[in-house]
Amino acid sequence: MAVSPESLPEKPLDFRAPPPSPIASGRRSCVTNDDVLTEFLEHSLRVPDLILPDKVFPRQKFIENPPSIDFQSLRSMQSDAVSKLLDSIATIGCFQLVNYGVPVEFINSTMATAGGVFGVSSEKRAAVTRSPEKPYGFEEVHGEEEENEFSEEFVWCRDESLKQEMEGVWPLGYSKFSEKIETLMLDMEKVAEKILQVVRENSERKSVNRNCMEQEQENVGSVCYLYRHCRDVPADSSSLRYDVIRMLIRGVDFSHALCLHICDGASEFHVYSKKGIWWWAVEACNRKANI
Repeated sequence: MAVSPESLPEKPLDFRAPPPSPIASGRRSCVTNDDVLTEFLEHSLRVPDLILPDKVFPRQKFIENPPSIDFQSLRSMQSDAVSKLLDSIATIGCFQLVNYGVPVEFINSTMATAGGVFGVSSEKRAAVTRSPEKPYGFEEVHGEEEENEFSEEFVWCRDESLKQEMEGVWPLGYSKFSEKIETLMLDMEKVAEKILQVVRENSERKSVNRNCMEQEQENVGSVCYLYRHCRDVPADSSSLRYDVIRMLIRGVDFSHALCLHICDGASEFHVYSKKGIWWWAVEACNRKANI
């Protein structure tokens, strides 16, 4: 049966077939393309060797007798104490402070009360976990890290939100703990203010440093870090590197800060800086402030 043009529909069919695949013009070009593709895949599938350079982990330097400064001599601006302070800051960045006016009995009592913080269960800690928006509370731990943790950490500050959250998870002990930490913080702030005063008055660039330090003091308040360390920490190099990496990550919170550490029964004290890793033995009953 013949079909005349008049019997065809006025609208042609909307036939949308995909375009044909391109065909190689010759066997030789196809082989060339395969070689290029193979070379590209070989380079792209190579996993880079992500090993940190050795200079990130400088050799440990043992200090048999780190500089010890009498705080009362520093308050009276005695030249020997001031010179020792400035020299310690320039060489290793830390020193030990004695006779700084905080009773040992009060420090012991505060630390004993602070131990209750780490008795809070992991389920309740989740409500008071640190974050970029909340720079206080417990350190966040994931999965296997919880089993391999060598220390626990809690950050206290003068924040009403922290008070409300902690009273919800530790209602019986937080009020007393917070009062003691507040008193200890005030005493340590007086010590820190005197040290900063000595540094400002004896700095080479007095005006620049004074303006920068005063501006930072206005923007950043004091915080208290509480640590509970494991008694049986492995002394191998891998654990040391792990601690250094954690310290580098956590150190981005404040690029410059004056830190006062009170050791409680620690056998060693480590300080990491660009000049090296310094460490020294700490007496069991030592209540020196490591700064």
